[in-house]
Amino acid sequence: MAARNEAHNLEKLLISIFNQSYSDFEVIVVNDRSDDNSLEILEEFKKNNPAKNFHFISINEKPQNWNGKKYALHIGIQAAKNEIILLTDADCLPKDRFWIEKMANSFSDKEINTVVGISLYKKERSNFLNWFIQNETLLTALQYISFANFGMAYMGVGRNLAYKKSIFLSSVEENIQPFWVSPTKTSNTIGFEKIASQLGGDDDLIFSEKRFYKNVGICLDGQTESKAPQGFREWLHQKRRHLSVGTKYSFRQKVISSIYPLSIFFWYIAIIGFFINGFYEVLGFELIRQLLFFAILRIFYNQIQNNYVSSRFTYKNFYKYLFKDFFTAFLGFEFVFIFYYFVVGIGAVFFPPKRWK
Repeated sequence: MAARNEAHNLEKLLISIFNQSYSDFEVIVVNDRSDDNSLEILEEFKKNNPAKNFHFISINEKPQNWNGKKYALHIGIQAAKNEIILLTDADCLPKDRFWIEKMANSFSDKEINTVVGISLYKKERSNFLNWFIQNETLLTALQYISFANFGMAYMGVGRNLAYKKSIFLSSVEENIQPFWVSPTKTSNTIGFEKIASQLGGDDDLIFSEKRFYKNVGICLDGQTESKAPQGFREWLHQKRRHLSVGTKYSFRQKVISSIYPLSIFFWYIAIIGFFINGFYEVLGFELIRQLLFFAILRIFYNQIQNNYVSSRFTYKNFYKYLFKDFFTAFLGFEFVFIFYYFVVGIGAVFFPPKRWK
């Protein structure tokens, strides 16, 4: 994991990881130019736990053409001794003691090169921003997990992502001059070298390469969770960072990631036209569509929480979820989502963030 100024999270995370049921692993923390007391905490943990397979690397400077987080991860992965690389962030925590075991078992099929996991945010506040973050994160997980399950992986989340070191370090040929210039010049890149200067992309731009999106497995029950952005400004910076990376997606990634937002956009454009001739019919179709989509999200949420609908169904719970979750929460989510996606997305394209945090 890469960590920058995460002194307040490191010890709790390390204790949680070394409390895992799985035993055959090493932990590598790359201290990325921190100016808090992260280094002291890492040194103290190493001193107090000499028997644990724990290592840390401190970076004081990075190459000029590298993004800090990707350079830290690149160095850490190169230093790893094992073949399976499991990534998380310093502000995350495993949801249970079996996280590493479940993610590692997902590589039981020898052909699997990459495993995408789930990482949701903690439900800490009952306000509009937290409501939107929870729904949007769940929806994002539903999309990338579903596409990966159908052999069309286009992204993961760096808070819970695993791949083979040999795949990461495999050489990729890249054109280094315009395609119309002959003869074509190429160079070989490994790891994050191809996207070194991009602000983000360590968990999605890599899926533009066949070595990562081919032979992808999914893990629903090996999860991590992290603290949601606490304020609008923090959340907006995070989303601008994520959406700005989308401009660097491959054509394949752009098509896949655009399916849901474009379907909503054109659906509501169609509704405007149909309202004139059949208001009640359109309203009925919209309610049915929303109910079906809400049911899919609810089933997905129950599955990843190991709380299946079939084992807990009662009419009381059904009506509770129908009226409380659907009519008071989810029904308005798509209206907010489409506004956020296009307004914040367009802003991120023309005014991309300049820093990671």
